[in-house]
Amino acid sequence: MNDQTNPTDEPETTAPAERSGVNRRSFLAIGSALSAAAVLAACSKGDSDGSSDTTAPKEETTTTEAMDESTTTTEPEMERSAENDLKLGAFAASLEVLAVNTYGAALDAAGKGALGEVPPAVAEYVTTAQAQHQAQLDRWNEVLTGAGKDPVSDPPADLEATVNDEFAKVTDVAGAAKLARELEQIAAATYLSVIPLLATEDPIRLVASIQPIDMQHVAILNFALGEYPVPDTFATTDMAVSP
Repeated sequence: MNDQTNPTDEPETTAPAERSGVNRRSFLAIGSALSAAAVLAACSKGDSDGSSDTTAPKEETTTTEAMDESTTTTEPEMERSAENDLKLGAFAASLEVLAVNTYGAALDAAGKGALGEVPPAVAEYVTTAQAQHQAQLDRWNEVLTGAGKDPVSDPPADLEATVNDEFAKVTDVAGAAKLARELEQIAAATYLSVIPLLATEDPIRLVASIQPIDMQHVAILNFALGEYPVPDTFATTDMAVSP
């Protein structure tokens, strides 16, 4: 693979806040503009603890207990190979398509007035996050096409259906922010879970460079919803999805 797949060459995913369009003033404006959403978020906030130190994908197990005896069957580990890296890369690219589409849908809904009043800082965040996910998708497709594979342009069908159903229920900025946060959490957890499964340098470097950006998106959305931006001590794979 050529150097074009080196994630450090892509300024969109690693640029500082001022360069990406999200500066300190607009970041703080998100929280003040959505102060009313904080109460709603606090009421619906799920349990979140920072005690889990999980940096590798959990093994799937099936346990059967009879009296004092138990039998545990562990699924075989996925074989690490360059070909498998491309399969995982294609799935990661499909998640990026879903993120781009969802942020685009939010911008469209806001433009039509379906989300009520949208503060400029929120619109700026959505625009910036969508652009970053598009850049990440483009980089994955460079990796795939560079290896002779087709570029990815479709999201995972099952996740897309779920997101579309949930988005249909969104009526305000807070609802859109919660849905976007869940998508970012899924993406971040999935990227973290595949790192130990990768065998080649380019996908490893790309995954390791994208995962922190998704976590940063989660932090901004937490703040916008009136929650502590970084509630967890360690990143986890609890919300990871697989192909």
